[in-house]
Amino acid sequence: MTTNPDQLLELSFEAQLQNYKRKISNILESFTDAFFELDTEWVVTYWNKEAERLLQKPRKEIIGKNIWEVYKEAIPLKFYTEYHRAVSENIAVRFQEYFEPFQMWIEVAAFPSGEGLSVYFKDITAHKLAAEQLEKEKQRYIDLFNLSPLPQWVYDLETLAFLNVNEAAIKHYGYSKAEFLQMTINDIRPKEDLDRLRAIFANNINIGCSNQAAVRHCKKNGELIYVTVEGNSVWFEDKQARLVLVIDLTEHIKAEQALAASEQRFKAMVQDGSDLIAVIDQGGTYKYVSPTSFRILGIRATDLIGKNAFEFIHPDDRQGTVSDFRHLKYQKQVELLPFRFKNAKGEYRWIETIITNMIDDPAIEGIICNSRDITERIESRIKMEESISRLKEIAWIQSHEIRAPLARIMGLVDLLEGFSAKSDKKDCIKHLKTSSQELDIAIRAIMQNIV
Repeated sequence: MTTNPDQLLELSFEAQLQNYKRKISNILESFTDAFFELDTEWVVTYWNKEAERLLQKPRKEIIGKNIWEVYKEAIPLKFYTEYHRAVSENIAVRFQEYFEPFQMWIEVAAFPSGEGLSVYFKDITAHKLAAEQLEKEKQRYIDLFNLSPLPQWVYDLETLAFLNVNEAAIKHYGYSKAEFLQMTINDIRPKEDLDRLRAIFANNINIGCSNQAAVRHCKKNGELIYVTVEGNSVWFEDKQARLVLVIDLTEHIKAEQALAASEQRFKAMVQDGSDLIAVIDQGGTYKYVSPTSFRILGIRATDLIGKNAFEFIHPDDRQGTVSDFRHLKYQKQVELLPFRFKNAKGEYRWIETIITNMIDDPAIEGIICNSRDITERIESRIKMEESISRLKEIAWIQSHEIRAPLARIMGLVDLLEGFSAKSDKKDCIKHLKTSSQELDIAIRAIMQNIV
Protein backbone atom coordinates (compact mmCIF):
# COMPACT_ATOMS: atom_id res chain seq x y z
CA MET A 1 0.00 0.00 0.00
CA THR A 2 1.40 3.34 -1.04
CA THR A 3 0.85 6.74 0.59
CA ASN A 4 0.35 9.77 -1.58
CA PRO A 5 2.10 13.08 -0.87
CA ASP A 6 -0.98 14.70 0.65
CA GLN A 7 -1.34 11.91 3.13
CA LEU A 8 2.32 12.16 3.99
CA LEU A 9 1.95 15.88 4.51
CA GLU A 10 -1.10 15.35 6.76
CA LEU A 11 0.71 12.72 8.80
CA SER A 12 3.69 15.00 9.18
CA PHE A 13 1.46 17.88 10.31
CA GLU A 14 -0.34 15.63 12.79
CA ALA A 15 2.98 14.46 14.20
CA GLN A 16 4.14 18.04 14.60
CA LEU A 17 0.89 18.96 16.33
CA GLN A 18 1.19 16.06 18.73
CA ASN A 19 4.78 16.95 19.37
CA TYR A 20 3.78 20.57 20.06
CA LYS A 21 1.04 19.46 22.44
CA ARG A 22 3.51 17.26 24.31
CA LYS A 23 5.85 20.20 24.68
CA ILE A 24 3.05 22.44 25.94
CA SER A 25 1.92 19.71 28.31
CA ASN A 26 5.45 19.25 29.62
CA ILE A 27 5.70 22.96 30.20
CA LEU A 28 2.35 23.11 31.99
CA GLU A 29 3.18 20.06 34.08
CA SER A 30 6.48 21.59 35.12
CA PHE A 31 4.76 24.62 36.62
CA THR A 32 5.02 24.89 40.37
CA ASP A 33 1.62 26.61 40.27
CA ALA A 34 -1.55 24.64 39.69
CA PHE A 35 -3.07 25.24 36.28
CA PHE A 36 -6.26 24.41 34.48
CA GLU A 37 -8.13 25.57 31.40
CA LEU A 38 -11.82 26.08 30.81
CA ASP A 39 -13.68 26.40 27.53
CA THR A 40 -16.40 28.94 26.89
CA GLU A 41 -18.95 26.62 28.53
CA TRP A 42 -16.87 26.38 31.75
CA VAL A 43 -15.87 22.83 30.93
CA VAL A 44 -12.41 21.77 32.11
CA THR A 45 -10.11 21.05 29.17
CA TYR A 46 -6.81 20.81 31.02
CA TRP A 47 -5.83 19.99 34.62
CA ASN A 48 -2.15 19.74 35.61
CA LYS A 49 -0.71 17.54 38.33
CA GLU A 50 -0.35 20.42 40.81
CA ALA A 51 -4.07 21.11 40.35
CA GLU A 52 -4.67 17.44 41.07
CA ARG A 53 -2.67 17.70 44.29
CA LEU A 54 -4.11 20.94 45.61
CA LEU A 55 -7.75 20.33 44.77
CA GLN A 56 -7.51 16.58 45.43
CA LYS A 57 -9.12 15.73 42.11
CA PRO A 58 -7.48 13.45 39.45
CA ARG A 59 -7.64 14.88 35.95
CA LYS A 60 -9.60 11.90 34.66
CA GLU A 61 -12.41 12.83 37.05
CA ILE A 62 -12.53 16.51 36.13
CA ILE A 63 -11.61 16.92 32.46
CA GLY A 64 -14.76 17.26 30.35
CA LYS A 65 -16.90 18.34 33.29
CA ASN A 66 -18.37 21.73 34.16
CA ILE A 67 -16.26 23.20 36.95
CA TRP A 68 -19.23 24.79 38.71
CA GLU A 69 -20.96 21.44 38.90
CA VAL A 70 -17.89 19.83 40.45
CA TYR A 71 -17.12 22.71 42.83
CA LYS A 72 -20.51 24.10 43.73
CA GLU A 73 -19.05 25.54 46.96
CA ALA A 74 -17.05 28.02 44.86
CA ILE A 75 -20.08 29.67 43.26
CA PRO A 76 -20.78 32.14 46.14
CA LEU A 77 -17.13 33.09 46.25
CA LYS A 78 -14.79 35.28 44.23
CA PHE A 79 -13.90 32.32 41.99
CA TYR A 80 -17.25 32.53 40.25
CA THR A 81 -17.57 36.32 40.04
CA GLU A 82 -13.97 36.98 39.02
CA TYR A 83 -13.84 34.24 36.36
CA HIS A 84 -17.01 35.59 34.79
CA ARG A 85 -15.67 39.15 34.95
CA ALA A 86 -12.46 38.09 33.21
CA VAL A 87 -14.44 36.50 30.38
CA SER A 88 -17.10 39.20 30.03
CA GLU A 89 -14.60 42.11 30.15
CA ASN A 90 -11.80 40.17 28.42
CA ILE A 91 -9.32 41.12 31.14
CA ALA A 92 -6.87 39.35 33.41
CA VAL A 93 -7.88 39.12 37.06
CA ARG A 94 -5.94 38.45 40.24
CA PHE A 95 -7.45 37.75 43.64
CA GLN A 96 -7.16 35.81 46.87
CA GLU A 97 -9.93 33.74 48.36
CA TYR A 98 -10.42 31.30 51.20
CA PHE A 99 -11.83 27.93 50.13
CA GLU A 100 -13.53 26.38 53.14
CA PRO A 101 -13.76 22.73 51.91
CA PHE A 102 -9.97 22.51 51.87
CA GLN A 103 -9.37 25.17 54.56
CA MET A 104 -7.03 26.78 52.12
CA TRP A 105 -6.19 30.31 51.05
CA ILE A 106 -5.78 30.37 47.28
CA GLU A 107 -4.14 33.05 45.15
CA VAL A 108 -5.50 33.06 41.60
CA ALA A 109 -4.42 34.62 38.31
CA ALA A 110 -6.89 34.09 35.45
CA PHE A 111 -6.91 35.50 31.93
CA PRO A 112 -9.07 34.81 28.90
CA SER A 113 -7.64 32.76 26.06
CA GLY A 114 -9.00 32.25 22.62
CA GLU A 115 -10.81 29.08 23.65
CA GLY A 116 -11.95 30.04 27.14
CA LEU A 117 -10.12 30.84 30.38
CA SER A 118 -6.66 29.92 31.66
CA VAL A 119 -6.29 29.77 35.44
CA TYR A 120 -3.12 29.70 37.53
CA PHE A 121 -3.43 29.27 41.28
CA LYS A 122 -1.39 28.32 44.31
CA ASP A 123 -1.81 27.57 48.00
CA ILE A 124 -0.86 30.65 50.03
CA THR A 125 -2.28 29.42 53.34
CA ALA A 126 1.08 29.37 55.11
CA HIS A 127 1.95 32.80 53.80
CA LYS A 128 -1.48 34.13 54.71
CA LEU A 129 -1.30 32.71 58.23
CA ALA A 130 2.19 34.11 58.64
CA ALA A 131 0.96 37.50 57.45
CA GLU A 132 -1.99 37.34 59.82
CA GLN A 133 0.31 36.36 62.65
CA LEU A 134 2.63 39.19 61.71
CA GLU A 135 -0.29 41.58 61.69
CA LYS A 136 -1.39 40.30 65.08
CA GLU A 137 2.12 40.77 66.42
CA LYS A 138 2.22 44.22 64.91
CA GLN A 139 -1.11 45.05 66.49
CA ARG A 140 0.06 43.62 69.79
CA TYR A 141 3.09 45.89 69.77
CA ILE A 142 0.89 48.81 68.74
CA ASP A 143 -1.35 48.00 71.70
CA LEU A 144 1.67 47.71 73.99
CA PHE A 145 2.76 51.14 72.77
CA ASN A 146 -0.64 52.82 72.96
CA LEU A 147 -1.87 51.14 76.14
CA SER A 148 1.39 51.35 78.08
CA PRO A 149 0.91 53.15 81.42
CA LEU A 150 4.26 54.86 80.83
CA PRO A 151 4.69 57.70 78.31
CA GLN A 152 6.26 56.56 75.04
CA TRP A 153 6.96 58.22 71.71
CA VAL A 154 8.84 57.80 68.45
CA TYR A 155 10.88 60.67 67.02
CA ASP A 156 12.81 61.21 63.82
CA LEU A 157 16.50 60.83 64.59
CA GLU A 158 17.41 63.39 61.94
CA THR A 159 14.85 66.15 62.53
CA LEU A 160 13.98 65.26 66.17
CA ALA A 161 10.29 65.64 65.23
CA PHE A 162 7.72 63.52 67.05
CA LEU A 163 6.39 60.80 64.74
CA ASN A 164 4.03 59.09 67.17
CA VAL A 165 3.04 59.35 70.85
CA ASN A 166 0.98 57.09 73.07
CA GLU A 167 -2.02 57.94 75.24
CA ALA A 168 0.05 57.99 78.45
CA ALA A 169 2.33 60.68 76.98
CA ILE A 170 -0.67 62.76 75.91
CA LYS A 171 -2.22 62.49 79.37
CA HIS A 172 1.03 63.03 81.27
CA TYR A 173 2.36 66.01 79.32
CA GLY A 174 -0.93 67.72 78.52
CA TYR A 175 -0.38 68.11 74.76
CA SER A 176 -2.82 66.62 72.26
CA LYS A 177 -1.49 64.14 69.72
CA ALA A 178 -1.85 66.74 66.98
CA GLU A 179 0.20 69.20 69.03
CA PHE A 180 2.88 66.61 69.68
CA LEU A 181 3.19 65.85 65.97
CA GLN A 182 3.90 69.52 65.30
CA MET A 183 6.73 69.57 67.86
CA THR A 184 10.28 68.27 68.27
CA ILE A 185 11.79 66.80 71.40
CA ASN A 186 13.52 70.15 71.96
CA ASP A 187 10.10 71.64 72.72
CA ILE A 188 9.63 69.60 75.90
CA ARG A 189 13.03 70.59 77.32
CA PRO A 190 13.71 73.70 79.40
CA LYS A 191 15.73 76.13 77.27
CA GLU A 192 18.61 76.01 79.72
CA ASP A 193 18.88 72.22 79.19
CA LEU A 194 19.22 72.26 75.38
CA ASP A 195 23.02 72.33 75.50
CA ARG A 196 22.95 69.22 77.64
CA LEU A 197 20.55 67.56 75.19
CA ARG A 198 22.99 68.25 72.35
CA ALA A 199 25.77 66.75 74.47
CA ILE A 200 23.66 63.63 75.05
CA PHE A 201 23.16 63.25 71.31
CA ALA A 202 26.85 63.77 70.69
CA ASN A 203 28.04 61.25 73.27
CA ASN A 204 25.27 58.86 74.27
CA ILE A 205 23.09 58.13 71.23
CA ASN A 206 24.44 55.01 69.57
CA ILE A 207 22.47 53.68 66.62
CA GLY A 208 21.32 50.13 67.24
CA CYS A 209 21.90 50.39 70.99
CA SER A 210 19.71 51.11 73.97
CA ASN A 211 20.58 54.33 75.79
CA GLN A 212 19.42 55.85 79.05
CA ALA A 213 19.67 59.36 80.47
CA ALA A 214 18.28 61.35 83.39
CA VAL A 215 16.86 64.66 82.15
CA ARG A 216 14.28 67.33 82.84
CA HIS A 217 11.10 67.72 80.81
CA CYS A 218 8.57 70.53 80.71
CA LYS A 219 4.83 69.84 80.57
CA LYS A 220 2.40 72.00 78.63
CA ASN A 221 1.40 73.80 81.86
CA GLY A 222 5.05 74.73 82.51
CA GLU A 223 5.61 72.17 85.26
CA LEU A 224 9.15 70.80 85.32
CA ILE A 225 9.53 67.07 85.91
CA TYR A 226 12.56 64.86 86.44
CA VAL A 227 12.55 61.77 84.22
CA THR A 228 14.64 58.87 83.04
CA VAL A 229 14.41 58.29 79.27
CA GLU A 230 15.31 54.99 77.63
CA GLY A 231 15.70 54.97 73.84
CA ASN A 232 16.14 52.30 71.17
CA SER A 233 16.73 52.61 67.44
CA VAL A 234 13.80 51.65 65.20
CA TRP A 235 12.63 52.09 61.64
CA PHE A 236 9.35 53.96 61.56
CA GLU A 237 7.61 54.84 58.30
CA ASP A 238 10.88 54.32 56.41
CA LYS A 239 12.69 56.72 58.71
CA GLN A 240 15.52 56.12 61.13
CA ALA A 241 13.93 56.84 64.46
CA ARG A 242 14.14 56.34 68.20
CA LEU A 243 11.53 54.68 70.38
CA VAL A 244 11.57 56.35 73.81
CA LEU A 245 10.15 55.17 77.13
CA VAL A 246 9.78 57.79 79.87
CA ILE A 247 9.79 57.12 83.62
CA ASP A 248 8.76 60.11 85.73
CA LEU A 249 10.92 60.26 88.87
CA THR A 250 9.63 63.61 90.11
CA GLU A 251 7.66 62.26 93.07
CA HIS A 252 10.51 59.90 93.94
CA ILE A 253 13.03 62.74 93.86
CA LYS A 254 10.71 64.97 95.89
CA ALA A 255 10.31 62.16 98.41
CA GLU A 256 14.09 61.76 98.61
CA GLN A 257 14.50 65.50 99.07
CA ALA A 258 11.82 65.53 101.76
CA LEU A 259 13.51 62.57 103.46
CA ALA A 260 16.88 64.33 103.30
CA ALA A 261 15.32 67.47 104.78
CA SER A 262 13.62 65.40 107.47
CA GLU A 263 16.87 63.65 108.26
CA GLN A 264 18.61 67.03 108.42
CA ARG A 265 15.95 68.33 110.78
CA PHE A 266 16.22 65.19 112.89
CA LYS A 267 20.00 65.53 112.93
CA ALA A 268 19.74 69.16 113.98
CA MET A 269 17.19 68.28 116.64
CA VAL A 270 19.21 65.36 118.00
CA GLN A 271 22.72 66.77 117.72
CA ASP A 272 22.10 70.46 118.26
CA GLY A 273 18.94 70.41 120.36
CA SER A 274 18.67 70.96 124.08
CA ASP A 275 17.34 67.48 124.77
CA LEU A 276 19.27 64.27 125.22
CA ILE A 277 17.87 61.56 122.93
CA ALA A 278 18.69 57.95 123.71
CA VAL A 279 17.48 54.47 122.77
CA ILE A 280 17.65 51.72 125.37
CA ASP A 281 16.58 48.10 125.37
CA GLN A 282 13.96 46.67 127.71
CA GLY A 283 16.61 46.16 130.39
CA GLY A 284 17.76 49.78 130.25
CA THR A 285 21.01 49.26 128.30
CA TYR A 286 21.95 52.11 125.98
CA LYS A 287 21.81 51.28 122.24
CA TYR A 288 22.04 54.84 121.00
CA VAL A 289 22.85 58.18 122.63
CA SER A 290 22.76 61.58 120.95
CA PRO A 291 25.91 63.76 120.97
CA THR A 292 24.17 66.23 123.30
CA SER A 293 25.08 63.89 126.19
CA PHE A 294 28.51 65.53 126.32
CA ARG A 295 27.07 69.03 126.63
CA ILE A 296 24.45 68.00 129.20
CA LEU A 297 26.35 65.41 131.24
CA GLY A 298 29.94 65.81 130.15
CA ILE A 299 29.84 62.15 129.02
CA ARG A 300 30.56 61.21 125.41
CA ALA A 301 27.80 59.26 123.66
CA THR A 302 30.19 56.41 122.84
CA ASP A 303 31.02 56.02 126.55
CA LEU A 304 27.37 55.38 127.38
CA ILE A 305 26.67 52.76 124.69
CA GLY A 306 26.36 49.31 126.27
CA LYS A 307 25.97 50.66 129.81
CA ASN A 308 22.82 50.50 131.89
CA ALA A 309 20.99 53.78 132.42
CA PHE A 310 19.71 52.81 135.88
CA GLU A 311 23.28 52.59 137.21
CA PHE A 312 23.62 56.38 136.79
CA ILE A 313 20.44 57.18 138.73
CA HIS A 314 20.71 58.31 142.37
CA PRO A 315 20.07 55.35 144.71
CA ASP A 316 17.22 57.23 146.41
CA ASP A 317 15.47 57.75 143.02
CA ARG A 318 16.27 54.44 141.36
CA GLN A 319 13.44 52.31 142.69
CA GLY A 320 10.77 54.88 141.83
CA THR A 321 12.18 55.34 138.33
CA VAL A 322 12.25 51.57 137.73
CA SER A 323 8.65 51.37 138.91
CA ASP A 324 7.59 54.13 136.50
CA PHE A 325 9.59 52.46 133.70
CA ARG A 326 7.54 49.27 134.06
CA HIS A 327 4.38 51.16 133.11
CA LEU A 328 5.50 50.75 129.46
CA LYS A 329 3.98 47.29 129.61
CA TYR A 330 0.56 48.93 129.60
CA GLN A 331 1.22 52.35 128.04
CA LYS A 332 2.89 53.40 124.80
CA GLN A 333 4.41 56.48 126.41
CA VAL A 334 5.27 57.28 130.05
CA GLU A 335 6.47 60.50 131.67
CA LEU A 336 8.89 59.58 134.44
CA LEU A 337 9.03 61.54 137.68
CA PRO A 338 12.18 63.72 137.83
CA PHE A 339 15.25 61.83 139.06
CA ARG A 340 18.89 62.58 139.75
CA PHE A 341 21.45 61.35 137.18
CA LYS A 342 25.21 61.23 137.73
CA ASN A 343 27.30 63.28 135.31
CA ALA A 344 30.98 62.92 134.36
CA LYS A 345 32.10 64.80 137.51
CA GLY A 346 30.15 62.48 139.77
CA GLU A 347 27.60 65.21 140.47
CA TYR A 348 23.92 64.50 140.27
CA ARG A 349 21.78 66.47 137.84
CA TRP A 350 18.00 66.49 137.95
CA ILE A 351 16.62 64.89 134.78
CA GLU A 352 13.10 64.97 133.32
CA THR A 353 12.38 62.10 130.87
CA ILE A 354 9.60 60.90 128.59
CA ILE A 355 9.97 57.30 127.39
CA THR A 356 8.21 55.81 124.35
CA ASN A 357 7.97 52.10 123.57
CA MET A 358 9.21 51.53 119.99
CA ILE A 359 10.32 47.92 120.48
CA ASP A 360 8.06 46.72 117.64
CA ASP A 361 9.29 49.34 115.18
CA PRO A 362 11.97 47.64 113.02
CA ALA A 363 13.68 50.97 112.46
CA ILE A 364 14.17 51.52 116.22
CA GLU A 365 13.69 48.24 118.11
CA GLY A 366 14.04 49.94 121.46
CA ILE A 367 12.68 52.48 123.92
CA ILE A 368 13.21 56.12 123.05
CA CYS A 369 14.18 58.33 125.99
CA ASN A 370 13.77 62.06 125.54
CA SER A 371 15.48 63.75 128.50
CA ARG A 372 16.34 67.25 129.57
CA ASP A 373 18.31 68.74 132.45
CA ILE A 374 15.92 70.48 134.86
CA THR A 375 18.43 71.00 137.68
CA GLU A 376 18.02 74.76 137.65
CA ARG A 377 14.27 74.41 137.77
CA ILE A 378 14.45 71.97 140.69
CA GLU A 379 16.95 74.16 142.55
CA SER A 380 14.74 77.19 141.98
CA ARG A 381 11.82 75.25 143.35
CA ILE A 382 13.87 74.20 146.38
CA LYS A 383 14.86 77.80 147.04
CA MET A 384 11.25 78.82 146.68
CA GLU A 385 10.21 76.14 149.15
CA GLU A 386 12.89 77.36 151.54
CA SER A 387 11.59 80.92 151.18
CA ILE A 388 8.08 79.71 151.83
CA SER A 389 9.34 77.92 154.91
CA ARG A 390 11.00 81.09 156.16
CA LEU A 391 7.80 83.02 155.51
CA LYS A 392 5.94 80.43 157.51
CA GLU A 393 8.46 80.90 160.28
CA ILE A 394 7.91 84.65 160.13
CA ALA A 395 4.18 84.07 160.27
CA TRP A 396 4.65 81.93 163.36
CA ILE A 397 6.79 84.64 164.96
CA GLN A 398 4.09 87.14 164.08
CA SER A 399 1.45 85.04 165.70
CA HIS A 400 3.44 84.39 168.88
CA GLU A 401 6.24 86.88 169.53
CA ILE A 402 4.49 89.92 168.06
CA ARG A 403 0.97 89.14 169.16
CA ALA A 404 1.98 88.85 172.87
CA PRO A 405 3.40 92.41 173.37
CA LEU A 406 0.75 93.78 171.04
CA ALA A 407 -1.96 92.20 173.15
CA ARG A 408 -0.45 93.74 176.29
CA ILE A 409 -0.32 97.16 174.66
CA MET A 410 -3.95 96.88 173.64
CA GLY A 411 -4.87 95.88 177.23
CA LEU A 412 -2.89 98.74 178.74
CA VAL A 413 -4.61 101.19 176.42
CA ASP A 414 -7.96 99.94 177.71
CA LEU A 415 -6.73 100.39 181.32
CA LEU A 416 -5.57 103.92 180.58
CA GLU A 417 -9.00 104.82 179.44
CA GLY A 418 -10.45 103.57 182.75
CA PHE A 419 -7.84 105.01 185.21
CA SER A 420 -8.25 108.45 186.75
CA ALA A 421 -5.34 108.63 189.22
CA LYS A 422 -2.01 109.89 187.96
CA SER A 423 -0.09 107.20 189.77
CA ASP A 424 -2.07 104.48 188.00
CA LYS A 425 -1.45 106.10 184.64
CA LYS A 426 2.25 106.21 185.30
CA ASP A 427 2.34 102.47 185.92
CA CYS A 428 0.32 101.79 182.77
CA ILE A 429 2.57 104.05 180.72
CA LYS A 430 5.59 102.24 182.08
CA HIS A 431 4.17 98.86 181.05
CA LEU A 432 3.07 100.29 177.71
CA LYS A 433 6.58 101.54 177.02
CA THR A 434 8.05 98.15 177.89
CA SER A 435 5.63 96.32 175.58
CA SER A 436 6.34 98.77 172.77
CA GLN A 437 10.07 98.16 173.12
CA GLU A 438 9.49 94.38 172.98
CA LEU A 439 7.35 94.81 169.86
CA ASP A 440 10.08 96.95 168.24
CA ILE A 441 12.70 94.31 168.99
CA ALA A 442 10.48 91.55 167.48
CA ILE A 443 9.86 93.56 164.32
CA ARG A 444 13.59 94.23 163.89
CA ALA A 445 14.30 90.52 164.23
CA ILE A 446 11.68 89.74 161.58
CA MET A 447 13.23 92.29 159.23
CA GLN A 448 16.68 90.74 159.71
CA ASN A 449 15.27 87.25 158.88
CA ILE A 450 13.62 88.55 155.71
CA VAL A 451 16.83 90.18 154.53
